[in-house]
Amino acid sequence: MKPGSLALTLLLCASAFDHATKPALAAELCVELTAAEFNYRAERRGDDNACAGSANIKAVARNRARVNAINAIASQCLGNVTASVGQQACARVSLIADTSANASWLDGPPASNPSADKVKYLGRGTGSAAGVNLCATAHDSRIVTRNAVDGHCSHNRGLMPHRTFAIARAWARCAVACRTP
Repeated sequence: MKPGSLALTLLLCASAFDHATKPALAAELCVELTAAEFNYRAERRGDDNACAGSANIKAVARNRARVNAINAIASQCLGNVTASVGQQACARVSLIADTSANASWLDGPPASNPSADKVKYLGRGTGSAAGVNLCATAHDSRIVTRNAVDGHCSHNRGLMPHRTFAIARAWARCAVACRTP
């Protein structure tokens, strides 16, 4: 190894632990609780509609369903996930619960474990969960679309004007913010 490349490697490793930025090498995950750890999940729907071809209504409906499911479970997570359950969940993936009051990822939560369609930081737990940073993970269930004739939609090319409706469903579970020991 050349002396210059060793210095560059050391510089990159040192900069990864710079406190002014988010650590690049530190594992930060929202670890989803299993049913055995916290047997509660919320399922909600989201919908949207638009004249055919005018918008990505499926994406809007999916996002609304995810947000609705996360909002539905948030109070259960914040008030009922105990600190010991949080530590147990993090230990499953060889991490420890993030109990810091200054979470570096408030604006953008870390990835989830297992992978989820949406992750949202909820805040620090209350009551028996006090001091544990909690997240929620949302997973898509299904989406259904249908079309209906709608005279308010423009029609060209000789087709009847129609509106597309999308109804999506998603479910959410509580998760614990974990970090490397």
